[in-house]
Amino acid sequence: MASGYEELRITVPLIVWAVIITAILTALGNLFIFFLPWPFSCNMNAGTTISAPGFELLGMPFVMSLVITLFMRIPFTKKYLTAGSLVLLYTAALSASAFANSNSPWREIYALMTAHLATAESVMVYVPEFVSPPREAAEVLIRGVGSVTAVPWDKFIPAMTWWFFMFAFFAGVSVGLASIFRREWIDVEMLPYPQVTVAYSAITGAREVSNPKWTGRVAFILGFMIGLGLELIRASILFFPWLPDIYSIRTNTCGGPVTHWLSFPGMTWHYGFSKLSPLYVLLFLAPLHSLFSIIFWGIVYELASATAYALGYYTGYTDIGFCGKTWCPSNTPQAEPPLAFASLIAGIMLGAFITTIFRERNHIIMTLKMAFGAVKDPKIEAEEPMSYRSAWLMFIASFVLLVILFTSTGMSVWASFVITLTGVVVWFTTSQLWARVGGSNEPGYNFGPFFAKMLLWPPTAYALPVTSADTSLAQFFIYEPVSHCPSNPWCSTFYAAVGPYKMAKMMNVHPRSVVKVSFVSLIVAIFVACIMMILLPAVYGKGVTGCIWAGNIEFRIYDMWHRPAPRPIIEIAPWIVGGFTFMVVMSILHARLLWMPDPLMSIIAWDWVGSLMGAYSAALVAGIVKWLILRIGGSRLYEEKGVPFAGGFMLGVALNALIAGIGAFIAYPR
Repeated sequence: MASGYEELRITVPLIVWAVIITAILTALGNLFIFFLPWPFSCNMNAGTTISAPGFELLGMPFVMSLVITLFMRIPFTKKYLTAGSLVLLYTAALSASAFANSNSPWREIYALMTAHLATAESVMVYVPEFVSPPREAAEVLIRGVGSVTAVPWDKFIPAMTWWFFMFAFFAGVSVGLASIFRREWIDVEMLPYPQVTVAYSAITGAREVSNPKWTGRVAFILGFMIGLGLELIRASILFFPWLPDIYSIRTNTCGGPVTHWLSFPGMTWHYGFSKLSPLYVLLFLAPLHSLFSIIFWGIVYELASATAYALGYYTGYTDIGFCGKTWCPSNTPQAEPPLAFASLIAGIMLGAFITTIFRERNHIIMTLKMAFGAVKDPKIEAEEPMSYRSAWLMFIASFVLLVILFTSTGMSVWASFVITLTGVVVWFTTSQLWARVGGSNEPGYNFGPFFAKMLLWPPTAYALPVTSADTSLAQFFIYEPVSHCPSNPWCSTFYAAVGPYKMAKMMNVHPRSVVKVSFVSLIVAIFVACIMMILLPAVYGKGVTGCIWAGNIEFRIYDMWHRPAPRPIIEIAPWIVGGFTFMVVMSILHARLLWMPDPLMSIIAWDWVGSLMGAYSAALVAGIVKWLILRIGGSRLYEEKGVPFAGGFMLGVALNALIAGIGAFIAYPR
């Protein structure tokens, strides 16, 4: 064991506790998601503390922190809350939240479960029933049968099994990949991981709040009160129509991300203003240079759009509604030349992947040599969660098993390989953003489709008809679950594998204590979630359970061809190459001139997470506040007061989610 680390002894009782806690949290989280009425299920639920796509903050760790606060008041339980046990609780809660939030694994991916009801038979002929249950079973999920015993389990078990393995094999990929790069990202580069930092602050505050000598005590309590108060006001506006709408929640607001429309007549401005206060607090924990880089690249977007419009491009752009300025797939700077920002983003993300691999090349080569016996360094591996041989074997074996699983559906081996590779590349790349600012983009609308289409079909191909599993299932999987958004099953699994390693580092717990609990918790969460996704709709029906998209998968099959632009790849190749070149050149300059804007942050500023989801406004406000705090009190004020405030704030938000959720169950029963 490495000197200075606490090592949690992994025993059978400990694993049993991890299984029980994960199962309970996953089941309760799914009950919340399925039965909460809109909009609470979408943007005020315990499973997703921040609902803005791209910056989804999984909420169960904060619910667990509330429980820890109570346990710290009980002498019998307090003695068991060591650093190691707190990391275990965080790991179990994060795994549960990965499969109990508003996007994972339900919503749009669920359309595949009921696809036989509304998708053309010409498409469904290529989709086996062990992936999408037959029509009579799908009808049960819509109407409900009223009892568990009346559910036709024999028709659902094949699909439940296939889906379980689709998620479980990627959990193996995630744990293997996270274990390979843990040392480089967490020990060497010391990436900040704001989402883990705020959870650490919440857990630390829950443990230390009764200690009058703790320097962050007042800030933590103040943050808790403000977070709870602000979110209670937002909840009250949703509950009581007669209350003054001081947040303008009922008007000019995009519902899910809670972004206020900012549209000025005759102007190309397209950035909205987020009304999700937790988003500001999360970004407050991001590095100041990253925040100012987002602001800089946002200004570049607006200046470029205004210039292009003045030169006669994008006719009618200023008359498009707020959402359409970023979402519409035609005649916008996001989709069409001469700017085609979505295509630029696809090239930038490809460049980010290549530059990251190049930067980590020595580490990759070293781990491969150690894995296959060419080099031995027991000192390095002594501080790792598992040997590099085990990590690489887990990654490779899980990857191969996923390819075999996809091949079993009728997809070609090459398409199955590309789908799996796309998921790995997409979330490996976005994890670089998540590690720095706590969020990324929605790569299912630009990078994911581009990367998969680039490898699967000729660059001249566009809107291919469905004639095989490769043009039905593969096209659907490109979006779901492979590359949609960070709270979807594959990404949430990867982040749930990385997060505990960072938490263990901050808690000074050996990562070897984490990996077994992490993998077991993920498998349990997946297993319970795959049961709940059939049990609840089948018993109660879609009219009672929400958060599932029924029926037609053709929309995503054909929409995939519009991303990142509604044209063949050959026509947007200059922008792809331009984005790639921009990323490579700017990365070299940024490495030598640290004051240069970070090109990685352009992905957030130019993607619609910056505008439609309000991340740009949050980065602007958080950047100014953080700059002022650092100027006034330096890093000491930030560490001793700012970080505890953020942790307390998120605990207040989590408590409100529980209060509002329970209130919604009572006030608006389904």
